Amino acid sequence: MHRIDHEVSLSGAAACTALLVLLTFGSAVAGPIQEVPFKDEAKLRATEDPGLLGGVTVLTATGRQINGGRSVEVVPARLRWIPDYAWDHRGPGPMVVWLPREPHSAQLPYDTSKWVGANYTPAYAANQIQMWHEFKPDIIERELAAAERHLGLTTLRVYLHNLVYDAEPMALLARIETFLQICDRHGVRPGFTFFDDCWNHTNITLQTEAPVDGRHNGRWAALQDVERQDENLPKFKTYLQDVIRAHREDPRVLWWETYNEPNLKDPFTVKLRELAYAWAKEVDPAQPVIACWDDHPRTDIVNAHNYGDDFAGRWTQQADLNPKKGTVFTEAGARWYGGKARSNGSPIEVIHWLRSRQAAGRTVPGVYLCWELMVGNSHCRWYWGTPDGAPEPAIPWCGLLWPDGTPVSWAEAEAIRHYTTGERRALLFEDFQSLPAPASETPTGWTRYAESAVGSGSHYLALNSRTKVIAGNTDWADYLLESTVMLKQPTGNAGLVFRVNEPGPGPDQMQGYYAGFSTNTLYLGRMNDAWRPLATVDLTGRENGVALDTWHLLRIAVTGDRIQVWFDPLHDDNGPLIDLRDEIAPVRQGSIGVRTHDTDAWFDDLVVLPVDVLKEE
Repeated sequence: MHRIDHEVSLSGAAACTALLVLLTFGSAVAGPIQEVPFKDEAKLRATEDPGLLGGVTVLTATGRQINGGRSVEVVPARLRWIPDYAWDHRGPGPMVVWLPREPHSAQLPYDTSKWVGANYTPAYAANQIQMWHEFKPDIIERELAAAERHLGLTTLRVYLHNLVYDAEPMALLARIETFLQICDRHGVRPGFTFFDDCWNHTNITLQTEAPVDGRHNGRWAALQDVERQDENLPKFKTYLQDVIRAHREDPRVLWWETYNEPNLKDPFTVKLRELAYAWAKEVDPAQPVIACWDDHPRTDIVNAHNYGDDFAGRWTQQADLNPKKGTVFTEAGARWYGGKARSNGSPIEVIHWLRSRQAAGRTVPGVYLCWELMVGNSHCRWYWGTPDGAPEPAIPWCGLLWPDGTPVSWAEAEAIRHYTTGERRALLFEDFQSLPAPASETPTGWTRYAESAVGSGSHYLALNSRTKVIAGNTDWADYLLESTVMLKQPTGNAGLVFRVNEPGPGPDQMQGYYAGFSTNTLYLGRMNDAWRPLATVDLTGRENGVALDTWHLLRIAVTGDRIQVWFDPLHDDNGPLIDLRDEIAPVRQGSIGVRTHDTDAWFDDLVVLPVDVLKEE
């Protein structure tokens, strides 16, 4: 047999019925042959294998394998064609004659169930241009390490901008590679977004101005109006294709998004979204190509945004829009902002909904939670339309981590991390999502002690005046306790009890401690069937104050005789407001609970964790 050693063109869909296929990935079969898309224009190489029956000519090429596991990915895979007569001498293994041309005919929709992340702009950056132009890999490394440690995120949504590429294309490509290396070290597979119609359409340059307090996403860079001309389409194409081409078969990249929230009333936007999808497909990336809004012909996966709390309605409709594609919520909710009538789909509510879909055997969409990972200079901790100069919110509307890498909410961190990793660290976690409306019963595992009628609530625990509800174990000693609390009346106070022993019906009838707040004061005291104050903090001078009908975050850590109390941590000051030692006959162990005193209050998102989580910082 003569030796052949050159490239040939051969249709992937009709290679030859005389040839059978053996898929190899390294030296082992990696999966079913039918899950390997193979393009018609792919190049095959003919070589002689001297170890096969004394020398047999085989064909090799690179296909794309759809690989399952924690998250479906499309990765390069080596294909090998062997003559029919030689197959029997290769031992048992799969064989086929026909291969699919596209991933859609192999295995779709993509398994989005493990896509849990957030949109990402480093805390130092007010917009995506500042992120890439002033690229600071040391800060990004620290922030993604915190995301891995506290949240177990598997993905991030990351924005690019053509202005950075126009000014420094090689630098941008190099920085993307560095960013991917950082992501890979922390188990994160980002997706990249090219164009955006949100926020500032004019006066954006490489030099980003300082953000304005209160102005949500005040420096964010949309595609600039001056650039929205047909003569710029060639440079937009080069920008998009150069970025994708460098990583078209890179398993570190999860997807490519051509357009975020396009204005479909603008003819140029409609044209650019259509062209951008075609440009991306010309490069033939292994990853899916997506674009807003929801389902349409220019997206491989339904690309949904939702900032509501109607999980049985709109959220479910979007998740089920197109079962052949699947759904990813590239913007999946935000917290219940102070003074608003409802939640915008908090991280804990979204995770609860995902678990309910899992339990029902339904498809599970990917989610990018609470808009962004970092509470930083994007200023998205303020709500849409908040006036310039507004005070800091009690709890950030968006963002999962403070600039120092600590969680905004340890309850949220536990819910997300437990979902993504399967590891549960909480001694107790209660999101009150199981409470119907109206509810007269106490949550399972809790005991109510009250001097007045029971409260009612749906998705939170509502208590009337002079009530306490206790849960947990009296053997608990050192722990972190956290909950959100909403005052409903201007009188009295509400908060958390801890190291509780011998509780009774009276408001002060227990052995242990209480930390609570009114509209003007933070209290810490010890109870021995009577109140003994340990510390107070005047809250009237704090920038974010205490408002009714607003969720406030209360956190306590107890270690030996040391007690620390946090109340509504701030962007630039998230330390405890109380830090003391109770050295005279301290109570050293006990259960936990919630308490109202002469006021009605709501409680939500309560968690008890080993206090050692704080040492991770």
